[in-house]
This record gives sequence, C-alpha cells and structure tokens, in this order.
Amino acid sequence: MNHRSNSNLWLLALMVVSGVCLGNAQVPFPGKCPEVELLETFDAEAYMGIWYEYSAYPNTFEIGQECVYANYSIVDSSTVSVVNGGISGLSGQATNASAIAKVLGPGQLAVAFYEGQSLTKANYLVLGTDYKSYAVVYSCTSVTPLANIKFVWILTREREPSSETIAVAKKILEDNKVSQEFLSTTVQKNCPQL
Repeated sequence: MNHRSNSNLWLLALMVVSGVCLGNAQVPFPGKCPEVELLETFDAEAYMGIWYEYSAYPNTFEIGQECVYANYSIVDSSTVSVVNGGISGLSGQATNASAIAKVLGPGQLAVAFYEGQSLTKANYLVLGTDYKSYAVVYSCTSVTPLANIKFVWILTREREPSSETIAVAKKILEDNKVSQEFLSTTVQKNCPQL
C-alpha cells in the first residue's frame, strides 16, 4: 500500500473513532457523497402527517429509542413543522424534538433542529414515497473529499407494515446503490397511541 492509501485509511479510522467518541454516530463511508435519484415531483401536503420509523441507520439522537415516529405539518407554502418522538427503551419516558424544515425542491428539505442551523442546503432527501404507505429518506454530508456521513430511514404509515411495503422501499435503496447493511429495525410494538 502506498503512503496516500495509508493516510486515507487512517483518516477514515479517525472519523469512525471520533464519531463514536463525540456522539456523532451517523454511518461513515469513504469518498464523496454519491449521486442519488431525486424525485421529479413532490406533494408536500400529501406527505404531511405521522410516519413511523420502520428502520434506520444508527444515530445518537435515537439510541435506545423505541416507537420512533415523525409528525409533519404544513406551516406555509415552503415551511414544514417537524416533531420527532419516541419512547426510551430503558426508562419508558417519552421524548421528542421539534424542528422546522424548508422545502427546497421536489423531495428536498432543509431541516433544522436548533436555532442558527442552515435552511439553505437540503439534508433530508425523499428518494421515494407513495405518500400512503412508505417513504425512503436519505441524507449524506461530505466531511472531507475522502469521507462522508450518511443517514437512511425507511418510514411507514403503519407501525407494522406489510412485507410488500418494505420490499418496495428497499428496492428504492437498491436502485440508488444505498447500502442496506447498516439498517436496524426499530421496535414498534406495545407503543402508546399517538
């Protein structure tokens, strides 16, 4: 291996360790963010309402969470209110976080959970949805020319969707060459009524 390859491997290893140590548990990947196929049209109004997290890449803000959901509401023609919630699997306590999102293009939203967070760059991409049963959401951030960090979610309108619904959602990930290896199924049993 040459010196440059060793440096790239060390950088990726450092990112993984830093991500774990600093609580930034998105999944790191080598290289720049890949191109994904974006929606040509997006009906924001039809997308609103409650979505349950069927599966997702690991992330620190959901560690130990069960019954995870997102509730989207229209604020105005380009703004969406977001409430993400769940139940702590350890304490049984309900938790939630509120955000605001700007619709920047078809299926492209900039979501901000804290004041001062940019609403000019899409960090929530809907790769596919039928609005009534599934949505596949993707986010990728290039942290260096050598590495990126990704989030992936499969959301469903039912806590326990059909295997056919999940197969359609996974096909969208496959078509976009997005790895399913890191998807972890979210517990959606014995959840409180929303």
